[in-house]
Amino acid sequence: MMEWVYENMNLLKLACKEVGDDLRGCKIAIAFPLEYKTAVLIGELLRYCEVLVTPFSPGTTKEEVVSWLNIEILDVSKAIEADYYLDCAATLVRESLAKGCIDDVKGVVELTRSGVSYLRNVKKAIVVDDSTVKGVGENIYGTGMGLMDGLLRLNLNLLGKTVAIVGFGRVGRGCAYVLRNFCRIVVVEIDPIKAMEAVYEGYEVLDLPKALEIADIVVTCTGSERVIGGEHFEFIKNGCIVCNMGAFKEIETPRWKVKEYGLIKKYYKNDKYFYVVADCEPINLAIGNGTPIEIMDRTFATVVYALHYLIKEDFSGVIPLPKDIEKRISEMIIKHVSSI
Repeated sequence: MMEWVYENMNLLKLACKEVGDDLRGCKIAIAFPLEYKTAVLIGELLRYCEVLVTPFSPGTTKEEVVSWLNIEILDVSKAIEADYYLDCAATLVRESLAKGCIDDVKGVVELTRSGVSYLRNVKKAIVVDDSTVKGVGENIYGTGMGLMDGLLRLNLNLLGKTVAIVGFGRVGRGCAYVLRNFCRIVVVEIDPIKAMEAVYEGYEVLDLPKALEIADIVVTCTGSERVIGGEHFEFIKNGCIVCNMGAFKEIETPRWKVKEYGLIKKYYKNDKYFYVVADCEPINLAIGNGTPIEIMDRTFATVVYALHYLIKEDFSGVIPLPKDIEKRISEMIIKHVSSI
């Protein structure tokens, strides 16, 4: 699998080749899910600079990836000793804040919107998530494919099932888009504008208790913690499958009896029962292979250019991905797609 992924990440390799010499002498920490595409990013960066690697979470770490990299995987408390961070949901930044060493960090490239609120005390940071290549290309058009991958590995028939998408941001929108041809989609969204957008796109919008009563599958996509609390499961439909697609563990499971079926747990109390996939870790990575290779190739090429900008350019504070980088990536994508 690793060699197949490596063969299909040409934009990332090109980006590293273009800017790699300017990365020499830098110490970079990475806290991304340790899956196949991340391994290629790490491997390419290691050609030019020192890289400290820490897992984003246990459930998103693939053992094959760790073996292929053949490097020491560090605890986050050790990884924060780097000069620059490539961060997901502010994993490294939060640890640095807790340890009181955030002033030693020269700059951060943050991959997700979930981590933005932690960047206030960072000297320099670039947020990739609001870019078209990441926020639209990956979150809408890529992440939903990873959800489909994870759900299909449950070996159940999706046709005709009712799926509740909790959160109609870009990830939720993409998940709904991928599943709508197979399933009835209902949306749970507390933001009235996003709820209106869901209605315009033809989805039924319900409150959480009502959605839990009718859904065969529930997918959380908010990027916030405890979106579904233990008390909400009193409403859940028997046999419902609950899974997460957000950066945090968005589901607080109730204190019911539990039976374990590998990566699936059955929670039951009296005559009520439901299933949770992968302990609420992101299902696309915990049991699937994540976002498609070509999509992550574009995202990680963007990350490399953002890192280069962080190191070479003089600015302060938190900024979105510079338009010149997005234009460069767009040109690379069009050229690559046109040459197939």
